[in-house]
Amino acid sequence: MKNKVIRVAGKGARILLSAVLIVSYTSAAHAAPPAIITGFLNLVNDATTWLLGLVPGTAATMIGYHALMKQTSEGDQAEVASHNRAMVNVLKAGAIGTGAVGLVKTILAYFS
Repeated sequence: MKNKVIRVAGKGARILLSAVLIVSYTSAAHAAPPAIITGFLNLVNDATTWLLGLVPGTAATMIGYHALMKQTSEGDQAEVASHNRAMVNVLKAGAIGTGAVGLVKTILAYFS
């Protein structure tokens, strides 16, 4: 008889514990995120907005510089090849940078 009482009390304690966990999880799920988290998300969102303008602008400026230097190289084939290679590298870096910033911005949009 004593074992039966202990088993029933154990089941009751497990049910009570489960109910407390469910209620505490539900209230925590609807709580507002901490201010430091929302502030960090706002900071990263603002930084990525600036980067989406700066990265392509800088890449275009650098490509323009290398095109100008290529035009003024006076026919030196090694220098022309060097500037062609630099323009391709800048174009690749600009595409990767813009894509990475766009990906971060897309992920942040999920959290806000």
